[in-house]
Amino acid sequence: MDSALIPSGVKRCPLWQFSLLIGIAGIVLLWGVYAMLLCWLKGLNQTNMNDAYGFALWIWADLAVIAIGGGAFFTGFLRYICGIDELKNIINCTVIIGVICYSSALLILGIDVGQPLRSWFIFWHANVHSMLTEVAFCLSCYFAVLCIEYIPLVLENRQIDKIPFFHHLGHNMHEIMAVFAATGAFLSFFHQGSLGGVAGVLFGRPFAFREGLFVWPWTFFLFTWSAAAYGPCFSILVTKIIEKASGKKLVKDNVITSLPKFQAG
Repeated sequence: MDSALIPSGVKRCPLWQFSLLIGIAGIVLLWGVYAMLLCWLKGLNQTNMNDAYGFALWIWADLAVIAIGGGAFFTGFLRYICGIDELKNIINCTVIIGVICYSSALLILGIDVGQPLRSWFIFWHANVHSMLTEVAFCLSCYFAVLCIEYIPLVLENRQIDKIPFFHHLGHNMHEIMAVFAATGAFLSFFHQGSLGGVAGVLFGRPFAFREGLFVWPWTFFLFTWSAAAYGPCFSILVTKIIEKASGKKLVKDNVITSLPKFQAG
């Protein structure tokens, strides 16, 4: 019945395989919902954070989700700004992963606020002295850019593509995608760096063997380039896992081997 909505050449996986994958994702989702309700009902003290120690595992999870979503901005930068056409086959995967990661980061941000119905206060009553304000602004703006980059993927659906308006819209958006890629790279560069700035304003500043290495302003560059290095690698990992699970070849091997070389370069 829905075969017209499925891309050409793609077949449905068996019901048991679909149920297994949905079940695994559902368990993780329910775990997250339980943690979210604990934070909203009992407060952020459930995360073992306090005024003296403001990082804890909770914030590191938030930072990690944002970093692994960095594959979208860096791969987009390489593809559209640097003109590396080899990456056109993996750019769709990185955009999808970026949307998932950044939507998760915004959800965590909504939990951090404590009262999601008042989250618009961040924008209307912005605290210019707060790192959270800058991160919220950049995350929201970059997520909007990611959604725009995601629209052409939706318009490639066979049934939607038959409508002339959507066909031309998708084609024209591909033509100007370099503008959104450049905007996304600019926004992501600064909010990844500002997350590193959080370490410089903590009451108990983290430190390394070489004094000052993990304290502002060095953390700006450490966080930015770690996201640029780790994000595309995570995109490759997810792509290979999906290929193994589905038995379908999504990206050519030369793209998988070329992307790390472009990162190193």
